[in-house]
Amino acid sequence: MCGMINTRNGNQNRDEKQMGTNTEKEGKEQASRRLHFTDREKKILVIVFAAILFFFILYRFDVLWSGISMVFRVLRPLLIGCVFAFLMNPMMGFMERHILSFWSKRGKGPGKKGRNAVRVLCVVLSAVILVGLVAAFFSFVAPQFYEAVRDLMEHLDEKIIGVIDWADELTGYQFTDAMQDAKTSGQIELGISNAVTWITNYLNVDINDSQNLIFTATSVGTDVIMLFVRVLIGLFLAIYILIFKESYKGHIKRLMYALLPIDRANSALETARKANEIFYGFIIGKILDSAIIGLICYFSMLIMRMPYPILCSFVVGVTNVIPVFGPYIGATPTVILIFVTDPPKGIMFLIYILILQQIDGNLIGPKILGDSTGITSFWVIIAVVVGGSLFGFIGMLIGVPALALILYMIDRYTGRKVQKKHLPVASAQYIEVDHIDSSSGELVYPEEGEEGNS
Repeated sequence: MCGMINTRNGNQNRDEKQMGTNTEKEGKEQASRRLHFTDREKKILVIVFAAILFFFILYRFDVLWSGISMVFRVLRPLLIGCVFAFLMNPMMGFMERHILSFWSKRGKGPGKKGRNAVRVLCVVLSAVILVGLVAAFFSFVAPQFYEAVRDLMEHLDEKIIGVIDWADELTGYQFTDAMQDAKTSGQIELGISNAVTWITNYLNVDINDSQNLIFTATSVGTDVIMLFVRVLIGLFLAIYILIFKESYKGHIKRLMYALLPIDRANSALETARKANEIFYGFIIGKILDSAIIGLICYFSMLIMRMPYPILCSFVVGVTNVIPVFGPYIGATPTVILIFVTDPPKGIMFLIYILILQQIDGNLIGPKILGDSTGITSFWVIIAVVVGGSLFGFIGMLIGVPALALILYMIDRYTGRKVQKKHLPVASAQYIEVDHIDSSSGELVYPEEGEEGNS
């Protein structure tokens, strides 16, 4: 009897455990069903979260921007180092290739230690060249810029009177009374005074307040010292980045494959390679193109005996980096500067700049840049305007390659989507499409009589 009771109790315990296990499994299955979303539900959630994020960005843009600015301030030396590494890498690669090639032709190729030594040597030489270019700027361009501004401020009224006399002579003295009235009515002094007032207000400087001037000078000096320190730190960081760039590249790739699915990681690497191709092709090409234009402008101004050749050539070369609008931005102040000094030469310089920009746009630029971005002039203008509005000069420079990369990513994404639907990838095939047959998936084009209405 006791055995039967024990057996019955054991069976009851097993049944209770089984029921508990089944209940637990059902609970897990229900929880799993509750956490499972269909593709349509996932898309709706993504749209909702994106809308909330967009609203938050608009509503708290000032807070977000202040946070981003703080991060950029903290990382400024590293960002400067990355920029220096970006500029030094082509020089380093050029020297490294030629030194290793020369070494290999002389006999046994260099080993690992030899390659490391060549890398360090090429990085240091690239840094010396970059520092030398900056030093050359402060040695030649900056002093002439200061002298030009000082000469212009001290003799601006005389230069304007000279322009009025030249205009009077050019018109055959038909408006002598009006010209004399313009010189003696005090309008020139008033205009100069208004210009100085506008500049001091824009810079928030009161030239009559000595205490304010001392405070401004101290603040500017402190900023210059801090900038020098950041640049020095950035230069050392750039040297380390270039020396160990293969190691850093390996770590980044391993991290991507560890965190992302393999297909996503491959896609991200492909995008990174395309970004490197676009940014290097455009920015380095633009810098080289602008340097050539600046040198041509300098020697041409020496031949034509133009005033301020170094200053004007530097402004023309630097602003030429900006696509589309750069040549006009650089031509405006330089032409005015030369015109108020010597009006005939100012007009001659304007004609020369227009010719030089045509040569650059149709001959030099295409040879150097080629089709590095792959976007049309319409998108270039959009990128320059939007980039300049958001980030100033830097935005004008990087806006074009950044937009080119975004359009590339959109084109690749849409290409994959239409491929999954077994549709043509080339956008040219959709220009004259009327609709797509839903049953066969074929592109349907309008008949000849209906083309004008499509």
